[in-house]
Amino acid sequence: MLHLSVAIASLGGLLFGYETGVAAGALQQAVGGWGLDRFALLLVSTGTLVGALFGALVSGWLSDRIGRRDVIMATAALFTLGAFSGAVAPSIEVLFVARLIVGVAVGAMSAVGPTYIAEIAPARSRGALVTAFQLAITLGVLLAYGADEFFYDVPGGWRTMLGLGAAPALLLAGAALLLRESPLWLDLQDAQERSGSHGEGTGEASPFSIQGRQALLLCVGLFFFQQFVGINTLLYFAPSIMEGVDFSLGGGLLAGDALPLGIVNVLATICAIGLIDRVGRRPLLLASFIGSAAGLALAGAGLAFSVSEPGPGQAMAAAGVFLFVASFAIGLGPIPWVTAVEICPIRIRGMAIGLVAASHWLFDGIASPISLVGADEPTRAGIFAVYAGIAVTGFFLFRRAFPECKGLALATIDARAAAAAAAMRARGSLFVHYAVTALVTTGGLLNGFNFAITAAAIVLLARDWGLGSFEQGAVVSTLVLGLAVGSFLAGGLADRFGRRYLLMSTAALFVAGAFLSALAPSLIALLVARAAVGLAIGIASPTTGIYVAEISPSAIRGRLLSFEAATYGAGAILAYCVGIWFEATPEGWRYMFAFIAVPSTIYGLLLLPLPESPRWLAMQGRHAAARRVLRQFDERDVDHVLAEMETGQPEEGGGSWRQLASRVNRPIVVLGVTLMFLIVFCGWDMVLFYAPTLLDEIGFEDTTVNFVTTLGLSVVFLVATLISLGIVDQVGRKPLVVSGLVLMSGCLALLSLLHGSAAEPGGVAAWAMVAVLAVFVAVFALTLGQVGEIVVAEIFPQAIRGPGTSLSHGMRSLFAFAFTLTFPFVIDTAGLGLTFLSYAIINILGAAYLFRYMPETRNKTLEDIARYWRER
Repeated sequence: MLHLSVAIASLGGLLFGYETGVAAGALQQAVGGWGLDRFALLLVSTGTLVGALFGALVSGWLSDRIGRRDVIMATAALFTLGAFSGAVAPSIEVLFVARLIVGVAVGAMSAVGPTYIAEIAPARSRGALVTAFQLAITLGVLLAYGADEFFYDVPGGWRTMLGLGAAPALLLAGAALLLRESPLWLDLQDAQERSGSHGEGTGEASPFSIQGRQALLLCVGLFFFQQFVGINTLLYFAPSIMEGVDFSLGGGLLAGDALPLGIVNVLATICAIGLIDRVGRRPLLLASFIGSAAGLALAGAGLAFSVSEPGPGQAMAAAGVFLFVASFAIGLGPIPWVTAVEICPIRIRGMAIGLVAASHWLFDGIASPISLVGADEPTRAGIFAVYAGIAVTGFFLFRRAFPECKGLALATIDARAAAAAAAMRARGSLFVHYAVTALVTTGGLLNGFNFAITAAAIVLLARDWGLGSFEQGAVVSTLVLGLAVGSFLAGGLADRFGRRYLLMSTAALFVAGAFLSALAPSLIALLVARAAVGLAIGIASPTTGIYVAEISPSAIRGRLLSFEAATYGAGAILAYCVGIWFEATPEGWRYMFAFIAVPSTIYGLLLLPLPESPRWLAMQGRHAAARRVLRQFDERDVDHVLAEMETGQPEEGGGSWRQLASRVNRPIVVLGVTLMFLIVFCGWDMVLFYAPTLLDEIGFEDTTVNFVTTLGLSVVFLVATLISLGIVDQVGRKPLVVSGLVLMSGCLALLSLLHGSAAEPGGVAAWAMVAVLAVFVAVFALTLGQVGEIVVAEIFPQAIRGPGTSLSHGMRSLFAFAFTLTFPFVIDTAGLGLTFLSYAIINILGAAYLFRYMPETRNKTLEDIARYWRER
């Protein structure tokens, strides 16, 4: 009966695989038959993804209420309805709804199917039986590939392909009657009836308890690496990679067919079933990371080699593809699902697994569009190299963090996790600080995207609208002008309405600015729209810094304040990926601007559960609310922290702009404004706003090469920012910023020298300048780019933190406005070499000033820093 139940539940996996696998061929054929473009295909595909995300979230909660078996039966009905509706769809709108229904079923089955199997399986074979569900998924994908091959040239064949999904759905609906309910779920229902509880609200019944969030963090991390190790991109490129390699073996297959990959996927998954309960989860996962990295590296090397030697290069790339698929299928494919159903807390496992499955679909939705980036072999080789680096990172991360659950009963795993959570609770946990900071600093992604997409779009705008240097500068400068206005307003608004509410209000402004920019009929309308986006950034950026500084323990304040720079870097990378995607599209800049509307909406939703700053609440006299928030942050000595907040501002009263000019506060203001001046005129804004223009001046005139190179600089910025997270609270602020200014000065002097000797566009000297520019970006991200923002958020006493931070950021915006408006003229008149030298001199002077006047704020509370200025 056990194996029959597993086989029936695995039918859901077969449907999961078939519906996701058949979509590419069937939907492309449908959209092409209706004469629609690729954006219609993207819309229909998005319907499946949105449905899967919703289905995963709801099914987990529902399975905790009505049981796993009933949800599986309901899912079979949804599969049937979606398959038949898609097969007879008369229009793109009906097909979208049908795929939405199928998506709900796929998402629900992805959460409930593995959960049910894990709860009925004995400990000694649980890994193999849950992996059997993954095998069913791969068989479904293989069937989908076969259907794509068979119906490829059949008129209207896509209808048959979609309708075929109803057959296993009807079989599942009938066979599910034979399933018995999960014994673990029945035991939980009995326990709840005896206690009169429904498992809500307290202790380990919450997915956000220490035990719950540890499990969620591990599982979500696994699914992040599963999706971002490159599986979607590699499978997307696989047919073109293998088009010169014949795998037909007399079977009628065409070169480039994906069917051989599906066969390898199935065989490797069968191997995983045989090994997972013998070798263990951890060794298989680590081997999978290494094999995937090797396959990606081999595929990338083959693509690079194929430029000069097409035959051997393609064979090498094809071998890399097969190695990657086999390595992925043996570990990274099944083990995240096995881990999720093993380590999520028993009392809320349905809800927790639903959240984890939803993260899978979210990451899939983000990672899949990246597969559309890069059309030529060198670009693909570079993308594969990045993915190989991600795989290696995953190996080292999970070598330390992944627990082995082979042969352990679910109750034993749960008891061990509960004991570890209790020990962490006794030591005190900083998880809430990290989680809240991660959520609030997602605004940095919007900031980075909007700045970088402006730099990318300006190239297309200049071409489409024939903009001169003044108009190009105006497009960038209006963004910065709005930024200046928002920055000056932010402090007063944050003190008046609170940090959290002010941040929430900016989300709507981001969305409106995105659509107004995309739909702009004229240059004037575009300037107004970009000013609105700048206003949102100007309000959000300093307010985020104030909020994070006020919730952070002094020991990790620098690290948490660096989060926004990391998300900023991710936003810049996203912008250049979007830029590369739409670069060849007519009026592609409109799509570039519109893209950020969806992340902006998500940003607003992410802010809803966040608490208000406890220091702001205390400043308003709302001590009970401040005490409540401190408890939410797992603060062990609430009374002491609250007393520190109150004594940190003895006679300062309510802050005002007039207080900034007092004798005590003037040196703080000068330091804050100087740091912001240096951030702009160290040369960073040259890269931030004009990187594509700068590369064009160096000699990279091809737009795609230009954008890809700029994307590489953004990756350097992000990597250096992530490194800075680990050192900013160890090395200290002052040594980092002073040494960084000196090193950046050296880079700029070298750039000036190389520019003078560059004789050939795109030659050795030009690439050497790109390398030095990358070093400059890395040094900035490690030092001044982080430390400047951190120190400005730290140095102002509570009473003037709002106006002081606002003034500093406002002045930075004015500096940037002047910079962006004049930079095109400067390089036209003075030349690039002299421009580099002038920034180098500014950096040396700035290093001397900060060495003399900047205090060290590392490991000091905000109240200690305020006391330093008073006693100075």
